[in-house]
Amino acid sequence: MKIEVDMNKCVCAGMCISLAPTLFDLDGNARLIVIKSECTTPKEVKEAEDAIACCPVEAIRLNETACSK
Repeated sequence: MKIEVDMNKCVCAGMCISLAPTLFDLDGNARLIVIKSECTTPKEVKEAEDAIACCPVEAIRLNETACSK
């Protein structure tokens, strides 16, 4: 599953980073970056789902139909 973030919605609240530090981080300008865009393990999927549930602006989603590249 592919993680997608709508950067136009993201307010960099940081909840996703604390819930899924292997998937998300902040860059030098305090903007969200996706470290790993493909969830390949059940643990990563769970972390991504937790981050999605806690995002205050609903900027994160999992795309189950995206093809791996």
